[in-house]
Amino acid sequence: WVLNEIAKRIKQTRDAAFEEKNGKGETVNRTTAIASVGSAALDNEECWIYQALMRAVGLVYVEHQARI
Repeated sequence: WVLNEIAKRIKQTRDAAFEEKNGKGETVNRTTAIASVGSAALDNEECWIYQALMRAVGLVYVEHQARI
């Protein structure tokens, strides 16, 4: 139930704020309505796959605990 609810909310937010083109008409395919903060408990490979998933969803703001 929880995973379905999370997926539903991510999709709703993404669909409501998805931007296909910017003001110049360039294709951007992004959403600025969702942000992500990674954890220091992940190793390099896990962090890479995590940020790849977030970028695939269209997130622009992907941060990591070590940088903050």
